[in-house]
Amino acid sequence: MREFAYRRLISTHVLPLRLSQMRIAIGLVASENADRAEAAEQYAHLDQLIGSGFDSLFYRYLGVIAHAAGFEDKAVAHFEAALAFTRKAGYRAELAWTCCDYADLLRQRNGVGDSEKAAAPLDEGLSIARDLGMRPLMEHILARRQFLKA
Repeated sequence: MREFAYRRLISTHVLPLRLSQMRIAIGLVASENADRAEAAEQYAHLDQLIGSGFDSLFYRYLGVIAHAAGFEDKAVAHFEAALAFTRKAGYRAELAWTCCDYADLLRQRNGVGDSEKAAAPLDEGLSIARDLGMRPLMEHILARRQFLKA
């Protein structure tokens, strides 16, 4: 997939939004693979989206990629923007996933008070996931809540 995406990135016929979507996909794969350098490279390109109007569509993904790249402060800002945007827009499923991803950042960062801060978004995400019948997310959140209690 990465090779296909990179071939498309160098194509002269790629629209800017499509280009951003491809970079997000590569950045998310880098996050899953714990490839900090790749995540940082994609984030450097995606950082240019901020303030463009398109960034509100991708706040959570920017947070995930920034977190994978080691840019924790930027990741926090993206997750908090994602929480505000999805609450206001009523995008409950996206809000639930954002709560979970934000809690992961807080748990892994492990700063003063981060464990306590992580509990609130997990509870909110779990409540929404239950309401919407999002079983995989419920299981995901319950596993993280157990980890916080340990």
